[in-house]
Amino acid sequence: MRNPILFCCLFLCTVVYSQEKRKVITGKVFFNDEAITDAHIINKNSNQGASTNDFGLFEIPVKIGDVLTFSHINLKKEEVTITQEILDQEIFVITLKGKTYELEEIVLEKPKSIFYVDPEIMPPPTVNAKTLNLPYANTIAKKDTRIAKLTLTSASVSLDNLINSLNGNLRRERELKKIKLEDKALSKIRKHFTDDFFITDLNIKPENINPFLNYCYKKNIINYYNKEDNLAVTRILMQESRTFPQNKTEITLLEEK
Repeated sequence: MRNPILFCCLFLCTVVYSQEKRKVITGKVFFNDEAITDAHIINKNSNQGASTNDFGLFEIPVKIGDVLTFSHINLKKEEVTITQEILDQEIFVITLKGKTYELEEIVLEKPKSIFYVDPEIMPPPTVNAKTLNLPYANTIAKKDTRIAKLTLTSASVSLDNLINSLNGNLRRERELKKIKLEDKALSKIRKHFTDDFFITDLNIKPENINPFLNYCYKKNIINYYNKEDNLAVTRILMQESRTFPQNKTEITLLEEK
């Protein structure tokens, strides 16, 4: 009886060891028959990750029963459970699908009266001195282009202070205009990428997405976005997400809408 028992024990140990040992497989990721670069692959059972190269290829250790997740910007995340058939393949091929987006809600306005006239089709009549044929309707007042009126009886006016004040106002207007343009550009970047990309791929909390974009501002992310260099924008977001202080509260250019 000892030999059969010993044989069973050895067999069970071999089975357990074979189940625990992982095998490195090679795979390739496609979208619309084109290889995908920088797709993220994570083994949820072992927490090991990999990414595809310029040819869409990747390698990752797996065993039967492991679950692999595949994700990429603007592509739908996929999960695959490893089977013996997949392990036996020379190259495991998977095709990702594009993400679908919900359209914004449409609000129907109150029906207009049958007597309503569109001002773009029929502009309202112009009422002014000319149309009313008032006296001196064609008289044009002379515009006073002087900066200030100086008289001997009035208090003196410092032209230097007045000019400095005007220059300061112009400078503030230019700075405000620049901030608005930067805020608008950051808003476009925010809408370009999905929430799933920030939360899942970059591990940014939902309430920290806008502060994170402001954090990336110093890396000239707006200039790359204006040049339509989306690869550079994505690279900056991925790099800065590793050092972004999640618990730090900052005043951002980008305001939540």
